[in-house]
Amino acid sequence: MARRIFAFLIVLALGMPAVVAVPGVAEAGLFDRLFGPPPGPPPSSSKKRKPRNNGGLFGNPFLFGDDPYPDDIPAAPRKKVRKPAAPAEPAVPTVQVQPKDPKARKILVIGDFVAGGLAWGLDQQLANEPKLAVIDKSSDASGLVRTDALDWNKSLPEVLNSEKPDFIVVALGTNDRQQMKVGNERWAVHSGPWEKTYTQRIEGIADTLKVYGKPFFWVSAPPVRVSGASDDLAYLNTLYKPRVEAAGGAFIDIWIGFTNANGQYISNGPDLDGQVRQLRTPDGINFTRAGRLKLAFYVEREMRQKSGVGVGLVDLLPATSQTSTIEIAPDGSKRLVGPVMSLSDPAPGAGDVLAGGPEAAAPTSESARFRMVVKGDALPSVAGRVDDFAWPGSDTPPAAKVPGPSALDAAGAATAVAN
Repeated sequence: MARRIFAFLIVLALGMPAVVAVPGVAEAGLFDRLFGPPPGPPPSSSKKRKPRNNGGLFGNPFLFGDDPYPDDIPAAPRKKVRKPAAPAEPAVPTVQVQPKDPKARKILVIGDFVAGGLAWGLDQQLANEPKLAVIDKSSDASGLVRTDALDWNKSLPEVLNSEKPDFIVVALGTNDRQQMKVGNERWAVHSGPWEKTYTQRIEGIADTLKVYGKPFFWVSAPPVRVSGASDDLAYLNTLYKPRVEAAGGAFIDIWIGFTNANGQYISNGPDLDGQVRQLRTPDGINFTRAGRLKLAFYVEREMRQKSGVGVGLVDLLPATSQTSTIEIAPDGSKRLVGPVMSLSDPAPGAGDVLAGGPEAAAPTSESARFRMVVKGDALPSVAGRVDDFAWPGSDTPPAAKVPGPSALDAAGAATAVAN
């Protein structure tokens, strides 16, 4: 009894309230809190509690700050700190292609899916140039190994004759990392028969483009993510380059634009504006829009440098007629056949007056020009001249003009008489 009175006096001296509320615990008397609950069963609770500390006055939790029921107070849930998402790469805007001039220079693109992406990039690059039109004749799954679906050596002459392009761009090889089947034989990549047949097909396309006579450009196969596949494509480029250049074409090496300083494949790199962008798709083979535009940049730059077209210079395109066609002889040889023109007919719309000269008089009914052009009469032949086809030929040669004495000779004779 004395112990309880002593403790009560200490509590009053410290100013402690008689009743203390603890979260989650029903209110109880002061003495119960200080010295333990009265005898009897514990209060009902669905949660098991730790036993109270009854270590006397100095061990009492209410006087010295310990939580009597730490398990009764659930811990605050920890908030997950999420890292801010990386900003999405802005999409490459597309340009509305303007209508092309009916007499625009045609750029024909043939090849596999790389050629298809290249054609899209060229179309975007030249969207605002009405004098340059892009014609996409690519086939995604095509190549030079399998000819069952599309044989470029057989179909190319027909494409050239129908489209009449002024430039030709070739992009092949990405689908050619596979064995070649000829008849009942199958040859692995890099084998002797495989390489011999493959180079013959390269030379066949290059020869067709050489005979056609217009500038052509062969784009190298690009690197891919799988290192073994990249090695095979680099090997194919060594087969393309010498044969294209031997036929007078331009080999465009785009390898360095999609690799790092060590020549290894990269998926991100500088675009046309120098900004780092994703150039290749997640499969490590195809190109994104930024990658296609970069492909087109290499081709467009080479095309302008080689031909001068579109840069204010004189076009250096061959002067073959748009009606010229490629013919293939039974022995496989090719030739370019142009329109038949008469050498004696004047060129349509041709003028006969030099710039700045006087106007030519209109032809009269008696003039040789009127008789030849309007009436269609043949010009009179001159006896003895190479175009005198009269039979029998004239035996009398044209009269030779005997020069008369010059004024200087007459003056000399007069002087001699006077002396």
